[in-house]
Formats: sequence, C-alpha cells, structure tokens
Amino acid sequence: MTNPDGADVEADDTTRTNACGCGSGIEPDGVGDAGTGRWLDTEEPLEVPLPADLGAPLGRLIGEPPVETIAEWLAAVRRLTDGGGIGIEHLCHADGETPHRGRMDGETYYFQCFYDAVALAALADEPVEVRTESPAGAEIKAHATAEELRVTPDGAVFSFGVERDTAPPDGDPTVADVYDAVCPYVRAFPDRAAYERWAEEVSAATVGLPLAGATDIAAALAE
Repeated sequence: MTNPDGADVEADDTTRTNACGCGSGIEPDGVGDAGTGRWLDTEEPLEVPLPADLGAPLGRLIGEPPVETIAEWLAAVRRLTDGGGIGIEHLCHADGETPHRGRMDGETYYFQCFYDAVALAALADEPVEVRTESPAGAEIKAHATAEELRVTPDGAVFSFGVERDTAPPDGDPTVADVYDAVCPYVRAFPDRAAYERWAEEVSAATVGLPLAGATDIAAALAE
C-alpha cells in the first residue's frame, strides 16, 4: 500500500480563521493556527459529529449511509467480523519492515498503519512500544497499553480520514477493504501544525486528534 506524500515544513506567519459548523466537538481554527478547521479535542472524540465530507465516504466504504461519528463507523466495521470485534489477525501486518512498528514481548510487528501497533496493545492486553514516522519522516514514539498511550513528543497528534471520492464496495465489504482505504490517512505527526499542513495537501477528508491517551479507537475495535 502506498502512503500519501506530505511535507512537514516550517510554518509561516500567516494566520487564518475558518468557521466550522460541523459539530460542537470540532474546534474551528483560532488566530495563529494553520488551517483546516477539523480538530477533535474533546473527552469523547468518538462521539463528536463528523464533517459531512468525511462521514459520507466512510459510509460508502462499508456500503452504508453516511456515518455521524467515529463510534458509529467503528460499530459498522465490527459487523464485518460478525460483530466479534477486530482480532490481531485482522490488523494490517506488513511482510517486511515499515516505519510503523510495535514491539511486544521481545517481538517486533511491522504494520502498514501505525495505529495498528496501538491496537495491538488493546487486543493482546500487553504493553507495546510503538514507533512511527510522520509523512515527512519525523519520528514519533509511544508506550501503549490497553488503558493509556504516552507519547514522544508530548504534542504529537494523529489523523483519521478517507478519500472523498471513495466508491461503494463491489460486493460485500471486508475488513481488508476498510484498511486499504483508511490506512493511508491514519498518520502520526509531531504536532498539530504539521498535521494541518499535510491535511491541506492530501485529497482526503480528515480530522485530527491529540495522540496522547488516544486509545479510544483501539478499545472500540477490540470490543
């Protein structure tokens, strides 16, 4: 799978303020912030209404109507496994080395998507040392358990998204279909500004979230 390219460049002094009516938990940009206006920074990010241009293709990806929240989408993904939750075998394992890896019990697991290393901790109920890179090559590390995620650097964030023009599945959707579409847009960044710059360059609809403590998605997948 080819990850989309992006560039973490130095921010200039330009400031932008975008209005956002996507939902009370999606924070509009403030003065001094780079700009997409798609920032989920609440205590319950899985329940925040998603922008329409993200909810619609997420629904199409699994052959369903537009989804309102990440929680609703995760519930639909779990139904692809007969409601039994995602298992370690469903993770997007890589055949060779990748920048996205998790180390558990002395063994290193390589993934197509960095968040799978976080999910590994929840699925195995064991601590995992996570190492990944931003699209521009910045290193992000984390210590993941089923309950928490401690990250370096402290301000690291991650993205969640999918191509805006995602087509409905040809037949019954599979977990592999979901990973192929979403993995390229689940990326880690050293800070919010790096995410915002990347989000403006890619052809996908995305939202950004703080990475520290972000085990919600992994826990929901493992339910």
